[in-house]
Parts: sequence; structure tokens; C-alpha cells
Amino acid sequence: MKRVYAKAALALAVLLASALVVPAADAPKELPRPDGKPADMSKPVQVYILLGQSNMLSFGDFNKLNAAVKEKKKYPYLVDDAGEWTVRKDVRFVWVGGSGGPGRTRLMNNDWMKVKGNIGVEMGIGHHVGHLIDAPVMILKSATGNRSLGWDLLPPGSKQYEVEEKGKTWVYAGYGDSPERWEKGTNPRRIGWTAGCQYAGDVDRAKKVLSDLGTYYPGATKYEVAGFFFWQGDKDRYNAVHAGRYELNLVNFIKALRKDFNAPNAKFVCATLGQTKKGAGGNEGKILEAQMAVADPQKHPEFKGTVATVYSNPLSMGGSSGGHYGGNAETYMNVGEAMGRAMAKLLAAKRKPQADPKDVAALAAAEKMIAEAQYLQAVTELRRLASAKPETDITKKAAERLKALLDDPVTAQAMIDAEADAFEARCVAAAEKKDYALAIKLYEQYVKQFPKASRLETIKERLESLKSDKSVQADVKNAQAEKDCKTWLSLADNYAKASMNEKAREYLTKIIEKYGDTEWAAKARDRLAKIPAR
Repeated sequence: MKRVYAKAALALAVLLASALVVPAADAPKELPRPDGKPADMSKPVQVYILLGQSNMLSFGDFNKLNAAVKEKKKYPYLVDDAGEWTVRKDVRFVWVGGSGGPGRTRLMNNDWMKVKGNIGVEMGIGHHVGHLIDAPVMILKSATGNRSLGWDLLPPGSKQYEVEEKGKTWVYAGYGDSPERWEKGTNPRRIGWTAGCQYAGDVDRAKKVLSDLGTYYPGATKYEVAGFFFWQGDKDRYNAVHAGRYELNLVNFIKALRKDFNAPNAKFVCATLGQTKKGAGGNEGKILEAQMAVADPQKHPEFKGTVATVYSNPLSMGGSSGGHYGGNAETYMNVGEAMGRAMAKLLAAKRKPQADPKDVAALAAAEKMIAEAQYLQAVTELRRLASAKPETDITKKAAERLKALLDDPVTAQAMIDAEADAFEARCVAAAEKKDYALAIKLYEQYVKQFPKASRLETIKERLESLKSDKSVQADVKNAQAEKDCKTWLSLADNYAKASMNEKAREYLTKIIEKYGDTEWAAKARDRLAKIPAR
């Protein structure tokens, strides 16, 4: 038995060590200002890659942001008490651009997260994710404007397909093909662009940054691609074929990114076009429906809990994706914050809830009770812990220990006897107070409640002894008489005061008929004589 307890103690020690590691809270709607402290560099950098077209670029006008923050008092975490822009020393913002395939890289930004000019959705994303994660974070944007998912960003593995248009059959390019389409039966003449070449370039440019991690995140040696953000769809809305295949392409896009970055568990958040409302028709309606569909577990169960879509129409301050929302920085902040919160929700879902330190201590106390054979107390505490919400390692461990106790015949019998002994003490206390009616009631309850108790036969003998003892039964009868008669006399007196003489007479007569040879009957007769005749 000692060996079992020793193994349990060792397992508990390991559990206690891990359970005390508490992650950061989910990103709140209103963020605090960053504390300006660097991240814990012993942990891998959590990389979030931003892709898309011009929506994903920095078209949020600096002057409009300045007015929103300093005049309208919006996004207060962006400035300190002195009105200076805050800096997140735990989030690095890197932006690389380039047209087409690999190479031709332009480094647009490599600095801590801070407002320095025009902004994009990275600002809201970076602050929310940075607040959520207690590891270093890199917001890595690799995007260029005027790119469609159906052609420029077409993901690897996409096949050729045919479309009937005005009596002709057109073959549309698969990944790596050129041109975008050609008439079936003709030889396609390649152009200086291929399907998916922007995808290949954006991925390659992001990988180049990660291959030289220390240059872009000082002091970092390890990283993990934790998620992707995608805001795109404007160019596809001008092409009915691309709009019609948007859902298929987006599904393949998500899968291809996870494969290319060796990140099968990375989360994915996309945003809809700001000007498009739910229920819209045409190409824009198809694109919005496709973007919403990938986050619907009924339509794409393979993405359940890992993909989210932000409906950005209510967040947009006007304008459209084609006009970069008029450069309104509030649109970019609103959508960025919403995308950051969506990512926070996905990340929170994958993290196992951590145990309260009090529950950790309670489990340790329960293990000690078991070692000291205090099984009843241990079971009570284990049942409480096992049923606690949310489920944690502690609740799981408590459930396992509880099951082990209940399944062991020796400890199970010991627990039954411990609970029965505690109940027996109540029976004995009632008998010692000569409250025999209560004692008999409790002993009867014992027999029903503890049919497997070791002392069951002894309890039955006591119960039978009380029931057969004439003096005990006389006391029981007198006690019941006192209880009944006090109640009935009180009711009779109250009815008499209210001049409800018939009701008073009813209760007094009841006492005389049931307890005619007692002092209570004498009291009832005395009161009855004082009630006026009918």
C-alpha cells in the first residue's frame, strides 16, 4: 500500500509543478497600455504571418489615427500619459514586400510594435496577441497590393478547371500555369506571370525572414509559426469565375500555408471586405459567403476550432476595399482589433485551463488523508475537485484517484464504515438526550442508507431494543402527544381570539379524543368550557 502512495505522491509532485504555470489571460476588449518590458526570450518567438492584398497594407492615415487617439480618445493603449506613442518591446513588427515570385524583396519595417506613420491591421492584431501571449511575438507581414486568390495567390496543388462562357470552353490555370486562361483545344502561350507566383513569393519572403531570425528579432534563436491573418478579396470581386471558386481556393490556401510553414496546428483568421453586408448578391456576396463558410464547422469540420472569420462591415467607418476605406485609420484599427480578438479566442480554446493553486493544495491534502486512512474526508474533497469547472489536470487527477478509491474493496468498505460511524454518532446522541422518537427515526434511516456497513447487525439490534422497550415507547408516545397538543392548543387559542369558536372547538375536541387520559386533555376541557355555547 505504501508503494501505491509513493507512486501517487510522485505523480502529484509532477502535476503540481506543471499546474502552477499559468498562461496569460484571453485578450480583453479594452487593452491596457504595454508595460514596455521585453518578452521572456527563453521561449520560442510566436510568429503570426499576415497575407493578402492592399487591405493588408498600411493605408490607415497617420493624421486620422492621431485625431482618433488624441482627440476622440480611442485606442488609449497606443499612447502614454504624456501623449507619446507607446512601444511594445515584446512584439516585433516586420514587413516585407515584393511583386511576384521569390526575390525582389523590399524591407518595409523591422522594429518594435509602435506607431510611426500610416498603419494597417497589424497594429490592433499585434497589441491583442502581444497582450495574450507571454512569449516573444513577431507580426510578420508579407503582402503586396492588387492580388487575387484565384490567380496571383492561387495555392499550390490547385488544378486546372474548365468553364463554359458564351459558347466557348475555357481552361483556367492551375498552380504554376500560364496564362490565366486559354481556350480549350489551343496551346497556351505563357506570359511573364504564373498562377500562384505571388503566393510563392510571399511565402518565400516570409521564410527568408525566419531563416535569419536574430536580425529581425534581436536575441531570438527559436520560433514557431502560430497563426495566419488574411484580409483579401477585392481583386476577386471583379472576376465572376474567381469569386465562384473563392471558398475552394481559400480552403486550399489555409492547408497550403500550414504545410509550407510546417505548422499543422497554426490558427487562421480572415476578415471580410468592409463594404460587403451579409446577404449581398453578386461576386462580393459569394466572396463573403465563402469567407464565412471556412469558419463554419458544419461546412468544414476539419477547421473546427482553428479557423475564424471576422465580419468587418460593422467595423468599417465607410468607403470600400477598392478605395482603401478612404484611409480611415479607425477602420484598420477596428478590423485589426477584431482579428486579434478572434485569434485570442482560437488560442484560448486550444490551451487547457489551468488549475487554481487552491485546488492544487486541496488535492495534496486529499492525498495525505488517503495515506492516513481518512477515506471519508478524502472522498468528500476528491468529489468536489472532480466536479469542478472548467476541467483541468487537477480535476482529472482527482477523478482518477476517486475512482481508484471507490474501486478498491478495502478502501470502499472503510469509507462506508466511516460515513456510517459518523451517522451512528447522531443516533447515539439522540438516544442519550432521551429523544427516542428521533433516535428510532435515525436508526431506521441508518439501516436503509448503509446496508453494507460492518456494524449493521448491531444497529438493527439497538433499533429493535428501542422499539420493544415499553418505557421508551411510553416516552415516544408522550413526546408525540406533547408535540401534537401544543400545536393544537395554540391553534385553538388563536381561533378563539378571532371569535372562530367552531374551529377552536374542533382542535380542542381532537386533543380530548386522542389524548383523553393526559394533562393535555384536561387543559383542552378547561378551554372548551370557556367557549360560549353555540
